[in-house]
Amino acid sequence: MKLNKSMKTTMSLATAMKINHIKVLPTALAAIACIGSASAAVVQIGAGADLAGAVSSDSAGEDRLNVALTSPAGNDFVNLAAGTYNVVDFQLNVNDHTAGTVAPMLLSGSAGNFTTLWVGGDIDPASNGILDTDYTPGTQTITLAVATDVYAGIFTQNQGSAIPLINLSVGTISHDNNGFTAPTGPGDTVDGFSHSTLGRAYAFEINVESVPEPSTTALLGLGGLALILRRRK
Repeated sequence: MKLNKSMKTTMSLATAMKINHIKVLPTALAAIACIGSASAAVVQIGAGADLAGAVSSDSAGEDRLNVALTSPAGNDFVNLAAGTYNVVDFQLNVNDHTAGTVAPMLLSGSAGNFTTLWVGGDIDPASNGILDTDYTPGTQTITLAVATDVYAGIFTQNQGSAIPLINLSVGTISHDNNGFTAPTGPGDTVDGFSHSTLGRAYAFEINVESVPEPSTTALLGLGGLALILRRRK
């Protein structure tokens, strides 16, 4: 069994503590591996791909940039604690897949003035309905130095404005249809919206989960090790 950093740290600490029950280490390490691989709680940002009442769309043949502010459930943005987060997936309820592309993004800031934290690649939907794009853990991440309000957004290109479904009766967004410059990566400024606050909600979401610090995983492993040793006495 290949030992990850957390397992090695736990073994070193066990030796330093002069734990003599070496026979139980394989069992303990297996338990630690399970702890380390357990997924953190997934956090949804955005109104949701299953947004009720999303039956409308923007005019076809144009492009739009939108950042979700509020929805029927409350604020679409989420205050995330300092740390690193995996982007788990991007989900969108597709109205018209026949033209253009759509890209997801995560941002910080406030209505009408944002900075990108992450920008996903352009997606060309293959069909109408729920689009679910999954990301391999560790390949799409954001890192926050302090607790931050994180917003979810999307933008279309190649005349893909009619791609997402919209509920025109609920929620608010920051909305741009004035020939915006498409973001390309973290640190881009997104402002100059045609509407810094516009009443509507787009049926999409970006899901993230925190990445545990190695020291946290090691401490959890030590707790499991201590419990196993206690039971073996």
